[in-house]
Amino acid sequence: MAEKNSCESCGMPMKDLSQHGGGEINNPYCIYCADETGKLKTREQVREGMIGFFMKSENKSREEAERFVDEHMSKMPAWKE
Repeated sequence: MAEKNSCESCGMPMKDLSQHGGGEINNPYCIYCADETGKLKTREQVREGMIGFFMKSENKSREEAERFVDEHMSKMPAWKE
């Protein structure tokens, strides 16, 4: 689950203004999940970005990254259905 000052889309901690989407301190989405205006990107855009991140940073296969990201996103406030 997202903590206060964590992105509601991906869970990334947002420690300062530069990490908040659109440069707005009250924006619940990080710079990776929001577009340049601060609006949340589509689920597929965020999902693809997270898959790429986990493949690179955690050395996961695409399948492993997809499973992890799908599970993780289902728990995030922005993507709960």
